[in-house]
Amino acid sequence: MNQSLHETPPRAISSKIEAFGWVMQRFTGLGLVLFLALHFWVQHMPNGFLATATEYNDIVAEFATKSPEYAEAIADGHIKEALPEEHVITYSSVAARLANPLWKAIDIMLLLFALAHGLNGLNNVLVDYVQRAALRKALFAGSLAVCLFLSVQGIASILAAGSGA
Repeated sequence: MNQSLHETPPRAISSKIEAFGWVMQRFTGLGLVLFLALHFWVQHMPNGFLATATEYNDIVAEFATKSPEYAEAIADGHIKEALPEEHVITYSSVAARLANPLWKAIDIMLLLFALAHGLNGLNNVLVDYVQRAALRKALFAGSLAVCLFLSVQGIASILAAGSGA
């Protein structure tokens, strides 16, 4: 077997792919920590991005006047009033935040990093536990298709939110 000096042996290519996967898992994990911290700060802390209890209770009262089902859900205790110092996530507060392109970019990055991290982790599990190469490739291809679908749907949803579309 006469191999030219410029050809890379298959094992060396496989090692480079594995090393790239290892580095990407760390990179996406670090990105997830950053973007999740931003997400929790914005979505769950009283920082101006959340509705006050009064705003939320006004929304609930308005919906109750427009929909008998909603009024029944309130009467049954399924929808409760916000406590006086409570801050609540509402669609209007999320839409207002997502009107800013920076927050859209942050949410898209969170989505893409989470999907890439999960897909890479799933690939590692498939390599460890699925012995038949054809089945492993088929499962990975299916997972990749689902990830691509979720990416497109998620990005479309994020771009539409807050844009008035």
